[in-house]
Amino acid sequence: MRKVTFVVCGLFILFAGLTAQGMTATETMTKVFDHQLLVNSQPQSWEHRIDLPDGCAHEGHIFLVRRLKIEGRLVIEAEEFTPTYYYVKVRLPKHFEEPARGILTVEIDKGAPMALPAVPEAPTELKIHPVSAARKPAFVWKTTARYGMITLYDLDENKTVWERVSVRQGVAAYDEPGYLPLHRYLWAVKVSDQTGRWSKETRAAFRIAEQNGVVVVIEE
Repeated sequence: MRKVTFVVCGLFILFAGLTAQGMTATETMTKVFDHQLLVNSQPQSWEHRIDLPDGCAHEGHIFLVRRLKIEGRLVIEAEEFTPTYYYVKVRLPKHFEEPARGILTVEIDKGAPMALPAVPEAPTELKIHPVSAARKPAFVWKTTARYGMITLYDLDENKTVWERVSVRQGVAAYDEPGYLPLHRYLWAVKVSDQTGRWSKETRAAFRIAEQNGVVVVIEE
């Protein structure tokens, strides 16, 4: 069962810093979300929200950038970053007979509004990695931005079957315990930098089929 957590146990670090843009004073908040599932547990998702601390609005401060670090098996299904809050949905995909644990560390800089860099260019050269398994594909794209938001849409069933926010530049792998069926798919990806502003989306299609007794990916 999914739940929303507004107050979570975790590490909270506050320290002063200086940005490279105009030497504006900023402060960094750090939150750690630690999740684990025992043997015989089903995969589970959690939702978290970090709000701008009380008093910041009166000081004219907002959230400026966010940085994400993942350890273990945890993955990010969705996120939203605004000047006043950060929302993230995480998941532990796992087999029934195994335990799993993962940690998400979120660092958020807050301070006075400042000029931001341009939104990243849309990713290019979308491909299925040639050495990944056909029914558990890895998706790769070309970009200079670190974060990628990927959506996998099953064209045969007319529904979205998988969503992730990748913290690894230019790559995301299908990570659910089951296998994708032999269907036609459309996948889309957009990218962002630390400011959490997303580029335009780029799309590509493929199908999983059996050829000469072997299951293969055919990019379209």
